[in-house]
Parts: sequence; structure tokens; C-alpha cells
Amino acid sequence: MAKQGLTLEQKQTQRLALEQQRMLGLVLEKNDAEMAEFIDNKVNEIQALEKKNDEADEYDNGSDQQDARDNERVPADEVNAETNGDDDTMAWYRYFANNRSRDDEYYAPTAVSEKTLQEYLNDQLGELELDETQQMIARAIVGNIEDNGYLSRTTTEIADDVTFNDGYVVDAHQVEEMLDVVQTLDPPGIAARDLRECMLLQLRRKPSSPDVDLAIAIVEKHFDELGAMRFDSLARRLDVDVERLEQVFKHQIRRGLNPYPGNAFGSRSYITQQVTPDFDVEIDEETNRVTVTLRNNIPALQISESYTLMNKRYKEGAPLTVKETKEKKQILDAYQRASMFIEVLKQRQETLFNTMSAIVKCQRDYFLSGDERDLKPLGQQQIADMIGKDVSVVSRAVSNKYVQLPWGVKSLKSFFSEDINGASRHEVFDDLKKLVDGEDKKHPLSDDALCDRLKEMGYKLERRTVAKYRDALNIPSSTVRRKMAK
Repeated sequence: MAKQGLTLEQKQTQRLALEQQRMLGLVLEKNDAEMAEFIDNKVNEIQALEKKNDEADEYDNGSDQQDARDNERVPADEVNAETNGDDDTMAWYRYFANNRSRDDEYYAPTAVSEKTLQEYLNDQLGELELDETQQMIARAIVGNIEDNGYLSRTTTEIADDVTFNDGYVVDAHQVEEMLDVVQTLDPPGIAARDLRECMLLQLRRKPSSPDVDLAIAIVEKHFDELGAMRFDSLARRLDVDVERLEQVFKHQIRRGLNPYPGNAFGSRSYITQQVTPDFDVEIDEETNRVTVTLRNNIPALQISESYTLMNKRYKEGAPLTVKETKEKKQILDAYQRASMFIEVLKQRQETLFNTMSAIVKCQRDYFLSGDERDLKPLGQQQIADMIGKDVSVVSRAVSNKYVQLPWGVKSLKSFFSEDINGASRHEVFDDLKKLVDGEDKKHPLSDDALCDRLKEMGYKLERRTVAKYRDALNIPSSTVRRKMAK
């Protein structure tokens, strides 16, 4: 009988281990909103599991709880992403899932747009004191703004549209006047006709200061030199120190401006999903320390006191009533499933934190600059090797997860890109955009020509790949660009 009991116990342990592994893969894929519903279902399903009551007394529930600081912030440089799992050395963030109190900060969804950009702008127009013709012109302008926030058509073309389609006889001068009005709407930089105008619109919204005034002078009068990053020449022209010029560029332009002010909104074909970031990354500009925070959005769970006490009695071999004997298997099973689920949540938090910390280490230059050109080629296998997990675990950990950065919200998947001849896709995108920006607008480069130019720069790409990248950047075809130039 002893051998049979041992065999049954081993099988049960193996079953729980497999279930725990399967459950971990399942919870890693879920975002916070999905996790909230999933946890509620598990609490209802597993009788021994309950949400922790802030008023309840602390007691040992067999889940290796320890005190931890909620929403702890850890410098990425100090994070050991290769913890070995020993209880004595296990990082504190492993226990996030079991530590939540009434004082915790609950994070509302951010980077949310329930409206398209055009709807948002039209709502603002409705609050302005404009006559019927002005409203018609302004709404026509808004209707011609691309999803990235730029105005793609000329004021003459818009005037023609209003005149012939809407029955209001207007000219380009009237459209220009209303464009000035539209450009005062939020988000700053909206309805710009090119990047330079977009940057100036945003800078002129900022409170005046010596640094802001210098940034305006750079963009307004020396935009080409700025694009070429000729800081020495700019410093001489503006009679300022190179060091100060670089600081103004870094804080007022690179980090302080959004080159695509419409991207935070849903396009006309879909509405942006609500996003609650799973992480915060902060940068100390004086020390260049990058700090990673795993947001504690998972409620604390515990095993109910009655099941804890019964499990203790069974372990101690205390005399049992007939009813307790009959219920023993059911109670032990519920206790083990509850304990396993709590452990899975701890492992989820640990894996997410280790994954984000490894990403920060690999993409440190980007987190310090905010410039996507500093993103390096990075594969999920590289992160998996760093944290000692299978690549499938990393794939689930980054799925549908987001991080709040000083300059906006970013998907974890966006930090990964294939290596293209030693460069990341972000670098290819940047060089492709520079080629288009610098082309002869009357004779724009075809996809074949762009492909040849990129090959000269060292990128071995096919024409269809170049076309795909151009589409991803919302750059029209050469035919459309030629018509736009006319």
C-alpha cells in the first residue's frame, strides 16, 4: 500500500507540475485587463483561493510569502536577470503578485483614444466661435489630415474642394487663415505640412525660455544643418557653446517633440485599443541611470484560512472525523491548486520583470536618447538566453505588453527587429525616410531607385521589401508623391 500511495503522490505531483507549466504560459500571454477577469474566474473555480482582505490577519498559507515594496523601482544596471531560483537569493519582485494593499496606486488605462484624430479635432472646432463658412473650411482641412497628423494637400486644392463639392466659394487665402486656426488645436503640431513646421508649431506652444527660443531659432533658420547634425557649424552660426547646443537638441527637440502628432489616435479604419502599461521606465539625466518599474496591477491572493488549517491538520496526522476523512482528497486538491496558482502568478511577475530588464540592457542607448535610430538589432532568443528561459516564454512575455516611457507608450515587441546587414529595421526605416525627404519632389524616387540607393548604403533588400517598409512609414508611392508635388 505504501508503494501504491507513493506512486499516486508522484503522479499527482507530475500532473500539478505540467498544469503549472501550462498555466504559466497562459498567464504570460495575458495583459492586465485579461488577467483581472482570469483571476476572478479562478477565485470562483478554486474553493480554497480568495482575494486577500486588507483587514485580515497575516498567516502562513504555504506560498513562501515575504514582505516586498509595492511598485519597487530598480535601476536596470543593478538588476540580476539571471537569478537561479533559490529561495535565499530570489529577487524581491518575485513576490509582487502576493503583495498588494489598500494604499497601492491603481493605474488607469493610458494612451487611449476612443475617437479618431478627425473626430477629436472636429469636437474642438465645435467649441470655437466660427461662422458657417469658416466651420466648413476648417472641417475640410481636418478631413485632409493624414492619420499621422500631417496635412497632405495644398490650400488651393482644399479651396477647390470646398467650392466645388460643398457649394461655398472660397479661395486659398481663406483656407490659409483657417489652417492657422486648426494648427492651434490639440495635439500640438497638428496639420503641419512638413516636419519643420510640425516642430515649430510644438516649440511655439512651449513657455518661452532661453532654451526654447534657441530651439526655435535652430529649427526655423538652420533646419538642414540640424538634420545633418552639424553641431559645430550650428554653434558658430548661433554663437553658442556646442555643449549647450547638444543639450537643447536632446531635451527640447529630440525628447520634447513628437514628429507624428496624430499617431496617438485611431486611424479612420479602426479605434485604438485601451492600453495599460505593464512597466514604467524612468531616466535620471544626471547619472544616466535607467530605472525599471513593474506595475503591481495584480490583486493579492491567498489560500482561505479554513483550507490552510485543514491542510495543516492533515500534515500533522491529527485525528479526523468521518466527514473530514471523506473530504480529505477534495480539500488537499483545492489547496494544492490554489497554492500552484499563486506560485504561477509570482513566476509571471518575475518573468515579465526579467524580460523588461534584459530589453533595457540591450537597448540602453535608445532608453537614454529616445531616438529610434539608437535601437539595435535584437532577437527574442537573445533575451531568452539572458534570462535563462525558452524563447517561447519570451514571446509570450512581450505579447500585448507595453511600457510607459518619458516620451510616450511603447510596445515591448517594438524593441525587437531582425538584423539587416548589421543594422536594425529602425535604421533602415530612418535611412529610407531620409532618401525620400531629400529627393527631388518633382521627380521622386521609385521603389526600384530607393532599393538601389539602399543597396549602395549597404542594405541588401529586395524591391518588395522596400515597398513594404515604405508603406509601413506611411510614405505614398512615387506616383502619388509626384502628384502631391504638383
